[in-house]
Amino acid sequence: MFSGPQDLRTSGPLKYVVLGLVIGAAAVGAAWAQSTPAKKAYVLVQVDVTNPDQYAGYAKTTPATVEKHGGRFIARAGRSLTLEGAKAPARIVVIEFPSYDAAQAWYHSAEYTASRKLRAASAMVHAVLVEGM
Repeated sequence: MFSGPQDLRTSGPLKYVVLGLVIGAAAVGAAWAQSTPAKKAYVLVQVDVTNPDQYAGYAKTTPATVEKHGGRFIARAGRSLTLEGAKAPARIVVIEFPSYDAAQAWYHSAEYTASRKLRAASAMVHAVLVEGM
């Protein structure tokens, strides 16, 4: 009969069963944590292009910087419609990254910083980073 924690210290086979269960649960938890993928992240950008010629340089250099950080374009200047609120700019861009950290690394990378400088005088931009579910 089990009378409390003191029995785990003294009852031979039972303590090994309990120890095995604890170690097994820890191993399963660690394996699950490693197999759980990071949440994807999305950069949502509204762009009002003011200098198309200069903006073309930005648009040409940016895809390589996105790909380098594991990102991909989900939407890039396709057809859009404002459903609520103030009219959105004509150019809407959605970029998916494998994680929030990857998206931040892309945005602050030297390569993308150089691309952003090309865009600075050619467009008004509102960009947001959001973590997916």
